[in-house]
Amino acid sequence: MKILVNGIPLLSPLTGIGQYIRHLFHAIDEQQLADIYMHYGFRIAKGMHMPSEDRAKVLSGANAFLQRFVPYPRTARKLAEKAMFSYQSRFGLKGALYHEPNYTAMPFDGPVVLTVCDMSCFDHPETHPQERVRIMQTEMPKSLERADHILVISESSGRALQRWFDVPSEKITTTYLAADGRFRPRDEAELAQGMAELHLSMGSYVLCVGTLEPRKNLSALFAAYAGLPDALRQQFPLVVAGMSGWNTNELMQSAQQLIDKGELRLLGYVKDALIPLLYGGAAAFCYPSRYEGFGLPALEAMASGVPVLTSNQTSLPEVVGDAGLMVDPDDVDGMREGLQRLLEDRVFARQLGALGLQRAQLFSWNQCAKETVAVYRKVLASRGLSDA
Repeated sequence: MKILVNGIPLLSPLTGIGQYIRHLFHAIDEQQLADIYMHYGFRIAKGMHMPSEDRAKVLSGANAFLQRFVPYPRTARKLAEKAMFSYQSRFGLKGALYHEPNYTAMPFDGPVVLTVCDMSCFDHPETHPQERVRIMQTEMPKSLERADHILVISESSGRALQRWFDVPSEKITTTYLAADGRFRPRDEAELAQGMAELHLSMGSYVLCVGTLEPRKNLSALFAAYAGLPDALRQQFPLVVAGMSGWNTNELMQSAQQLIDKGELRLLGYVKDALIPLLYGGAAAFCYPSRYEGFGLPALEAMASGVPVLTSNQTSLPEVVGDAGLMVDPDDVDGMREGLQRLLEDRVFARQLGALGLQRAQLFSWNQCAKETVAVYRKVLASRGLSDA
């Protein structure tokens, strides 16, 4: 079975979609469930391989050029990607199924499986750049119509999809994500080098991971954290790892006082090798997002044995269940009280961390891979095509 995948999100610092592509298709490859052909923008390669840093830098440079000199950079990039994909996919891929993991499908004369991670551009367009919203509102309806089947990564995302579009339930399959095996409890010796490189100490900070953008609700986290007793803020600084996104001016204003006091550190992009260590060394993990298709960072923290405080919205209850503290994303006082409990009651924090670790084992990339390939087989059969 030949599966053609759009791997362009792998060519820049990995966000949620990039991590989804990376882990899902590694699992499919490792289990030899299908022959993967990954489209990397300038070429199509057989097998799942992370692109080299040099190739990623070339694309990042091209994106920076577009952002600076082209009036509608996302639109221009999309047009270029479509042209390259259409040209390259004509050769050597007869009978292939095309899986688009990033919402809007490229031109392809064959069966199409589409992944829709969330519907935030429709549910909360104010939290995205206007050009992105316009592209999604223009292109996504056409992609949904073209798709033979649609994958969603939570029941919440499936319900949101059906609120906006008349997609029959039998055309939608939920495939849950998982934490990579690198996310696990670690002892002080394992963490020593990473902690030194990050200038942190094991068990002495509160962690949040995610792009700095409005829907991550970091301003509420900063307000909740600022309300903690002085002694706790001095003992447990708040550490945020993630690239700067959009609409961050107000967020940075709310952060500045904490930064000036040395109580908040914005790490920006953290290299991939250090991320599991950053999780493993945290005293607590807080993820107050207003809207998530899945909420992988919360699961990664749970897999690391770290107690989690998160919001009770969209998909997060599906992921965290009763293995974490959940609050309304607008309840700053509740968020502050939850953080304070995790930091002051270390027995409770350890118990919650153990519950999270147990729950994280319920999610598996191998299972996600098998369920995804089952959808491929179903689609090929409906088209009268061989899955050999």
